[in-house]
Amino acid sequence: MNLYTNGLVPIAHPTLDLFLLGYIAALAAAATVFFLRYWKETRDSLFLAFAVFFAVEGGTRAFDVSTPTPNLIVGWVYVLRLLAVLLVVAAILRKNTRRA
Repeated sequence: MNLYTNGLVPIAHPTLDLFLLGYIAALAAAATVFFLRYWKETRDSLFLAFAVFFAVEGGTRAFDVSTPTPNLIVGWVYVLRLLAVLLVVAAILRKNTRRA
């Protein structure tokens, strides 16, 4: 069995790891298109926030696949993901605090 390490834990199946990262990226792209379609129909900022979140998630996962060590993620990727989550939280708060 060919084991390689990502710096923390050994990974038994690097091909499966890359496949799953690509699968997550593809599903995130599909979710992005889904939310963009509903944002286009309703112009609701919450749909746009989710579309941006899934686009960032899919983009960073695709970036992970393209690196030689996919499980050793650089710090700016985490910052980008955090900003996307904070955008969704801000959109939820904005929607729930808006007065009718």
